[in-house]
Amino acid sequence: MELQRILARDTRSAMEQVFNLYGEDAMIVANNRVKGQTEIIVALDLVSEVKAALNKTPEAANQAHDATKFGELIEAHIQGQMTSPTEQPGAANTDHSDITSEIIFDSAFEPINDSITRAKMPALDPLVTAPLDSVSKALNGENYKEAADREYLKAREIVDLVKQELSVMRDEFKLSQHKDSWTGRLAVNQEMGPLVEAFNETGMPLGMRESVVEVINQSTSIADAIEQITSAIGDEIEHIDLLNNLQGVHIIAGSSGAGKTMMAGRLANQMAQQCGEQEVALISFNDLRIGAWAQTQLIGSQAGVDTFRANSIEMLMQLISEVGSRKLILIDTSGVDIQSHIEALSAALPEAQKHLLLAADASESSAKRQLKSDGVQWDSVMLSRFDGEVHPWAVIYLLLQHGLPLSVAAIQPNIADQAMAINGFTLAKQALSQLPMNLV
Repeated sequence: MELQRILARDTRSAMEQVFNLYGEDAMIVANNRVKGQTEIIVALDLVSEVKAALNKTPEAANQAHDATKFGELIEAHIQGQMTSPTEQPGAANTDHSDITSEIIFDSAFEPINDSITRAKMPALDPLVTAPLDSVSKALNGENYKEAADREYLKAREIVDLVKQELSVMRDEFKLSQHKDSWTGRLAVNQEMGPLVEAFNETGMPLGMRESVVEVINQSTSIADAIEQITSAIGDEIEHIDLLNNLQGVHIIAGSSGAGKTMMAGRLANQMAQQCGEQEVALISFNDLRIGAWAQTQLIGSQAGVDTFRANSIEMLMQLISEVGSRKLILIDTSGVDIQSHIEALSAALPEAQKHLLLAADASESSAKRQLKSDGVQWDSVMLSRFDGEVHPWAVIYLLLQHGLPLSVAAIQPNIADQAMAINGFTLAKQALSQLPMNLV
């Protein structure tokens, strides 16, 4: 893949150069201000790069022949790499970290070499670095077919994430072509210009900017504008007082790596200190990742509460019947196939409250993918990684769209760091704090 840099006096001039040089289908991967000029980074030959990699295997090449979208090419290539579970026991290592909206592929994908021996194949899970023979012993009798099935689903999840991220990038680009509110059509006065630039630098979604500009135009100063924006966001986002009424069955869901298990352990620890360790139970539900159960046991031990494991609805219901007399039961779920797990749990435990955990620094596409779960009604949204350097504009934008309430937030990934109550005003103040000092 080749990256080209365009410099112009403003965004309009830069986009005209992009269209003239590379056509209307050019992919913009970055848009920044550099020394008073607009810098745009353009990605070229994405399709040809992927096709070159796909042509290394005849079967994948045939699939790529009919693929017209970048996401389809990636999916065709992944299917070319991943053989059926009965043909190849090993699976590629995957990384579930959040994919940001600025995606740059440095080189084409390389297919798996069939000549690599099993002893040199990567581990099935990021938490395990031993050879596959060692992994097989650690699976407690689980065969390679089941392990390969899970890894194949993880690979498909990564493909879906990439496709959704690209879709959001395309939507943002199209929206920027039709909305000139950020570049002059709904211009603010000169005094407010630095505030607009600060919002742009801290990642405010394009769909939110027009409303913010209207508030800025009605303000008399930057301080007044910040106060008005804080009030508008705080009034619109609801919250629930979860910490003072944390009892019954609570389900915590979210993507892998967001910190679900840590949040469940943190809440268990806080309630154990209030009402006693014997009144709290922590259950890991259907999380088959290698090392997941060991992590839950460790966190439960640190919290001083009993931990249990259920790999099916039947086992879970049996556990609930045994520990149902406890004041609080927290259910930690898997980060894969969230919607089907929540639907099954909702049907089995209709009285349970469901909480979605989002990282405060999550990208818009990552948060949107979880909030758009059809048929799932979340009781609240919890936030992790809520530290002082985060500007959670994407979370604010989606909460305003979906009307979901906030409940608690945590800063450090440490069980000793207690969860704190959070509302729309707290979230707005966090987003508006520490704006770039050279702009405001």
